[in-house]
Amino acid sequence: MKYINQNRGLVKGIIIVLLMVAFLFVGYLSVKPYYRYMTLQSMTKDILMMELGNLETIKKEVMITAKDLNVPLNANNLKVYMHKKVVKVNAQWSETVDYWGYYQKRFNFTMNVEY
Repeated sequence: MKYINQNRGLVKGIIIVLLMVAFLFVGYLSVKPYYRYMTLQSMTKDILMMELGNLETIKKEVMITAKDLNVPLNANNLKVYMHKKVVKVNAQWSETVDYWGYYQKRFNFTMNVEY
């Protein structure tokens, strides 16, 4: 009888560790799209600070950066324009995160950067 009670504590510990690992992995999957969004926003601000001048060049650089970061940004959803000597970049995209085939969560992002 004493031997059975000792194993129950071991099984409970293993289950708790497995649940913690699962929660950490779900958190990691959920944070990745936000990390890419914040990185793209920061790098877009850096591109605007380089003062390339040509709006098409800025658009190409942002698209290259988005591709490098694996951001599913379409060229039709990226707008680069100048308003009163301020260059503005607006972009919209969506990412879907799949949690082991049981649940899919769609994240919608809107980026507005100006310099």
